[in-house]
Amino acid sequence: MDNLKSLVEIENYYDGKIELKTDVIVREKTFTIFINKKRFLAFALIRENLPELAFGFLFSEGIIKDKKEIISYNFSFEEMYINFDLKIPDKRIQNFFETGEKTSGCGSTLSSSIIGKKYEFPEIKIDPQNILQLMKKMNEYSRLFKETGGVHSACLVQNDKIISYADDIGRHNAVDKVFGMAIIQNIDLTKCFLLTSGRISSEIVKKCIRVGIPVVISRSAPTSEAIRLGWDYKTFIIGFARGKRFNIYTGVDRNLFRK
Repeated sequence: MDNLKSLVEIENYYDGKIELKTDVIVREKTFTIFINKKRFLAFALIRENLPELAFGFLFSEGIIKDKKEIISYNFSFEEMYINFDLKIPDKRIQNFFETGEKTSGCGSTLSSSIIGKKYEFPEIKIDPQNILQLMKKMNEYSRLFKETGGVHSACLVQNDKIISYADDIGRHNAVDKVFGMAIIQNIDLTKCFLLTSGRISSEIVKKCIRVGIPVVISRSAPTSEAIRLGWDYKTFIIGFARGKRFNIYTGVDRNLFRK
């Protein structure tokens, strides 16, 4: 069909009957990041927003601290790789692999380290109705999910508007893609909120802490470690944002909402 979807013949069981049907499924591909011409990491993903994923991943995992550390990069869509020539300490890559831990559900390895702490929640005001409207809009954007049911979605919100959107088979990938979009466009992530369709686990919160995202909002649930990190690093975590409701898990009674 295209780079993102395939058609397969299936047997469908419904109400006591089995029928032959054609189903639309998401295409899974492998994409590799090289650093200074050495293989760094490979990702299972959909073939969309690949440079953005690479930029977002390197920043959200603490490999890159500033765009000035990127000397150059070479991207090949056909061969599914990107090579970054970086001027960074070798210790960062070593630290990534030394502190790496398996993620909760995706089977990949992400860094567990975070540097620095915040002592106060940021002074932010949000319209509660706008959270629910933005989450509904994100769900409406996901044409690929409606067709295949096989992807997660993520958005960045700035000034009450969605400024970037991405899908991927992995929730971490979708988040890194929207981070990368902002980084490439020199958008200040500390002024943005993250919307995600996936579970808010500790590694998602760690990514947000590293790039400075102050608010994480999901239609799904957070984990206990994500909530602990939210309190420790003063990041607002909002879950189950759907329909007419949501839950605030961190920064409770910090006057987050507009009156």
